[in-house]
Amino acid sequence: MSRIYPQLARDEAVVTLKELEDRLKGGSQPKSLPDGTLHPKTSFNGFGGTPVNVSRLREMHRSLKQVLDAVPEGGRDADRKFDATAGRFLVDWFETDGRGQASNPEIWPYLTILVLPDLAVRRFGPDSSGKLPKDRYLSGRRNIFYRAYLRSWILGDLLSDPDLPLYEDDLVGLVDRNLSADHRVSRIIAEQIRSLAGNENRRDLVRGGLKAIQFELRVTDLSSLDDSGVRDAVGLAFLGPRVRTH
Repeated sequence: MSRIYPQLARDEAVVTLKELEDRLKGGSQPKSLPDGTLHPKTSFNGFGGTPVNVSRLREMHRSLKQVLDAVPEGGRDADRKFDATAGRFLVDWFETDGRGQASNPEIWPYLTILVLPDLAVRRFGPDSSGKLPKDRYLSGRRNIFYRAYLRSWILGDLLSDPDLPLYEDDLVGLVDRNLSADHRVSRIIAEQIRSLAGNENRRDLVRGGLKAIQFELRVTDLSSLDDSGVRDAVGLAFLGPRVRTH
């Protein structure tokens, strides 16, 4: 059954984020749906589904917290493991509740600030002045959980593959920018990056390759090509500018 997820208007989301900051400054622990109900200015924008209720949102929080409790909060790759675990969970969750809802960036501030605030603060807490990073909590591809969802939806098991050395800036190039418009293209790019493991110039080749692909997308509709054609175009982009001019 498809469910419609709640939203807040942008200005109301900003106010609600400030309220979360104030609670943290006052020494209170962030709490899921702190008033025990939906925000009074909640809106449900969508058709063909049932508005999600408080019980379902609390179940989301409880279930995600359970899987994240198994992820160490410190140590090497802690943030990456948090993102990969949260992303896998959210992909599975919206497989049940409706993929169309997850693709709407406007539901994610509600989930981040009101439903999953303790988990959000664990990943991106306040700075020395008590401010939370707005871009991680409000709508957009940098939102904590929307970003994790997109990465997992696009790259799937590649995110946790120990033989695929994707670093944070690689993931930003693949997912947080416009390369994620075609998930098939993103996955083929990830496979290309996999093939560069052990290359001493890997980081330069990845950066150059991603820039070349972004340029190519301006003049070529890669989505119109079959898999072989996309792989050829991606492989050529990652050869480097000196090779491509010959």
